[in-house]
This record gives sequence, structure tokens and C-alpha cells, in this order.
Amino acid sequence: MRKQLRQTKLLLYYLVVFALLGNMAFAQDTSFRRVKLAYGISLDIPSHREVLSQDWRKNLGAVGEAISKNAGVEGPSGKKESLLAVNATTSPAGAIVRVSFTLSRDFTQADLSSATAADLKEVGVEVLNTFKKMEASGGPKVLEMQPVRIEKINNRLALAVPYIRAGLKGPAPWQVTQYKIPVSNGFIEITLSHRQSDAILWNPILEHVKRSLRF
Repeated sequence: MRKQLRQTKLLLYYLVVFALLGNMAFAQDTSFRRVKLAYGISLDIPSHREVLSQDWRKNLGAVGEAISKNAGVEGPSGKKESLLAVNATTSPAGAIVRVSFTLSRDFTQADLSSATAADLKEVGVEVLNTFKKMEASGGPKVLEMQPVRIEKINNRLALAVPYIRAGLKGPAPWQVTQYKIPVSNGFIEITLSHRQSDAILWNPILEHVKRSLRF
């Protein structure tokens, strides 16, 4: 009798899980398409997302550059080129993907390989100080700086810089993670952002986007 009850409970559990996953899959519409970018970079993006035009990317780049200069913050030593900007099509957007390439040798794979916990902590402090300077000049308000870490993307080491910022069009906070991947002639940067309240919806999609990155 106990065995039958246990099997019934397990069956009900699996039915509930499959129902939830089915609803999530329907809500996410996880149909992806492959996009090829400059510098041999490619990745999957949801096919129904809004890809911002080159002019929009230039506008976003100009805003970021103006905020940095007004705050007295030095950018990377090389030229930064915006390659892709994707917004979720809901309004306001609940998730964002940005990809850029910087012709710079500010750090290398060897630097990441030898980085210590103390090094990563120092990077986090420096990044937070930079954000605070930029906030005073119109940049986004960072609510929490999370531990900087090193991950592997496409079998290369990547510096992952996660933080929580205030929403640009409302009070809801956003989770942001910037991945900086040094390659032979510069570094690739992919930024994945989503509204925290919708994390259960966006996390699987953005994780797929990250794992699909090839270069």
C-alpha cells in the first residue's frame, strides 16, 4: 500500500512538473535563429526578438561614451564596436542581449588563468567605483555588485561581471551579467540582462544564448 501511495505521489509530481514546463515552453516560444557577426562571431537569438538597427546601436554607443567622458572614466585602450543589440519584443522589454568587440589587449587568457580570488575581488571593487562615477553623470544606478568570477564560454575563459541595477523605465530591478572574453586580437563582450521579477522566464533563454556563442 505504501509503495502504491509513493508511486501515486511521484506520478502527480511528474505531472505537475511537465505541466509547468509545458506552460514555460509555450510562454517562451523558444524558437531560435543563428546570427553571424563580424570577427567570426555567431550565436543563437530568439527568432521573434527585436534586433536594433545599426543607427540605434550607434546611438546607444554615443550615450555610453558621453556618460563615460562626463564621469572622467577612461574606456578600453582600443576601439569598441557594437555588433548586436537585441530586445525582447514585449513593451517595455524584459530582456536584453548586447554583443560588442574591442580591439584591445588590456587582458589575455593567460591573465584570467592566473587570476586569484583576491584579483577578482579587486576587479569587482574597481567596477563598482566606475559605476558610481558614471551614475553621477547619468548612468544606471547599480543596486548590488555581485562577486566577479571566471567562466568558460566556447572553451575559452571569460571574465563574468554580474550586478543588479535599477530599471531604466520603472522601479523593477534588473539582473545584468557582462562576459568579457579575451581573444587574439581583442576581446568579445556579451551582456545579458533581464528584469528580476521575470527571471523564471528569461534565465533559460539567456543561458542558451550564452552557451551558443561561437568565435
